[in-house]
Amino acid sequence: MVGFHEQLADADLVITGEGALDEQTLHGKAVAGVAASARAAGVPVVAVCGVNRLEPRRLREAGVLAAYPLTELEPAGGRCIAEPKPLLERIRERIAREHLTMTGSERGIA
Repeated sequence: MVGFHEQLADADLVITGEGALDEQTLHGKAVAGVAASARAAGVPVVAVCGVNRLEPRRLREAGVLAAYPLTELEPAGGRCIAEPKPLLERIRERIAREHLTMTGSERGIA
């Protein structure tokens, strides 16, 4: 509906997310579908989440370079839900610094 596949052609990075990255993520949740489409287009993917329950290896197998859980910044889940904006702003800055200042080869994209 939003032309996702068409937008991939001009994308340098895809940022996706969900409340929890877990085994269900790998079996049909939106993050897995987004990552598969982006991988096919050669675009790297990172995920923002409330909590991450997946090992980095499992994320990479799913096509996600890195996960950025809010609970890494604020361990209290209730506070993450009640006041996400400052946490998301910090994560946004980190993603930009870690992923948008690199060339494709530095990010591991051929």
